[in-house]
Amino acid sequence: MKLIDKKNFLPTVCTVYTVISFIKIILEAFFIHTQDTSYINFVWIFIISVIATFILSLHYYLQKFPLVPVIAGQYLVLLAIVALGVFIEGNFVPLHADAYRDMFWSVTIPYIAGALIYYFQFWLEINKAGKLIKDLKKYQQNK
Repeated sequence: MKLIDKKNFLPTVCTVYTVISFIKIILEAFFIHTQDTSYINFVWIFIISVIATFILSLHYYLQKFPLVPVIAGQYLVLLAIVALGVFIEGNFVPLHADAYRDMFWSVTIPYIAGALIYYFQFWLEINKAGKLIKDLKKYQQNK
């Protein structure tokens, strides 16, 4: 059985790259104690990615609600979680004067792109399932 094929090659590369990068950042931060604090941004990007992906994955449980309020609610929950994280971080390190504005844009732009991709893919799957059901009904009638 082939575990890595054409379909999952790029996601596998991205996953491996992410894991290696994250481990490198953590090791440098805790053991080498580099003066460069940009590693904190990479850790935040990872954390936000995990949270945003988890929030989008909850759509399955929210299908009985209208789509637009679900998308808006998911976005607001993500924004609130990240704002809380920035607030907590501000108690330990000094924040830039525009930290919350930058956080807003750093969350909003990728979330919109990710949500568009996710919900477009979801729409394609729904259409595919609808076509399959239609074909099955047609097949049953012709039997």
